[in-house]
Amino acid sequence: MRIALVLVLAVGCGARQQPSSGVTADDAIFYVKTNVADANVFVDGRFVGPIGVLKGGIAVVPGHHRIELRHEDYFSRYIELDLKRADRKKLDLELAPVLP
Repeated sequence: MRIALVLVLAVGCGARQQPSSGVTADDAIFYVKTNVADANVFVDGRFVGPIGVLKGGIAVVPGHHRIELRHEDYFSRYIELDLKRADRKKLDLELAPVLP
């Protein structure tokens, strides 16, 4: 499985080139918005990074994926997605605080 962190998406003119990030036109990209600024993102059980550095989205190969947000002070939240070639999805996932 291949997961790429997309920090900047640039559109070039003329010849089609693969971006240096390894993202291709066939990859699906999803964006995550949440109420916990320092939550961590996992895709298919693998750590991708903290939400704060993923503003450009997360690129994955098309198919079925489990996206999970984790933070030690909040209940984890996950969603399962079926993404097609070149899909773009925006996710808004709220985390509920763990009670003391």
